[in-house]
Amino acid sequence: MPRSAAVVLLVLAVALAPGCGRSKHARVSAFTPPPLPAGFVEQTGAGWRIAVPSTWRVAAQKGPAAWSVSDPQSVDDYHANANVVTEPFSGDSYDFARANEAGLREQNLATVDAVRDDVVDGDPTLMLESRWTAASPAPLAYRTIQTALASHGTGYVVTCAVSSSAFERYRSTCESIVRSFAVER
Repeated sequence: MPRSAAVVLLVLAVALAPGCGRSKHARVSAFTPPPLPAGFVEQTGAGWRIAVPSTWRVAAQKGPAAWSVSDPQSVDDYHANANVVTEPFSGDSYDFARANEAGLREQNLATVDAVRDDVVDGDPTLMLESRWTAASPAPLAYRTIQTALASHGTGYVVTCAVSSSAFERYRSTCESIVRSFAVER
């Protein structure tokens, strides 16, 4: 009996020791995905899934986006849109989100308005809200909500963008899109 108790204590000590390779930001095991909002449909890509309004249409890929959709209705000649961008990343979602926040803060045209801790797809991460000044090719100011997740060596950033004047009207739609994002585990 004493030998088995010693083994149990040794296993616990190793498992709980700092530097054991465990993430500082562990997945939330009790996470329950949000219900699909009315009028939303699920879309999937390589290693991820997301829910978007059924009226939004897949858009031509521009720049580094792996996938994007846009609202066919425009406000101020700007179509609200959502996109997924991927890149190699070997850390956890929270660290990837922090790296994305730092990158946003380096953008000359962006101002980070809000950063809040959140849980998306069971991973602790950040929800970032930013304002973007008008510049070519988007001659209108717009705002974004985005989050970042990481899994299996890939970082995923999901962003919802809306013209500045319509942001509050689209806020709940953008939050639903971003919160619905999930990656393969």
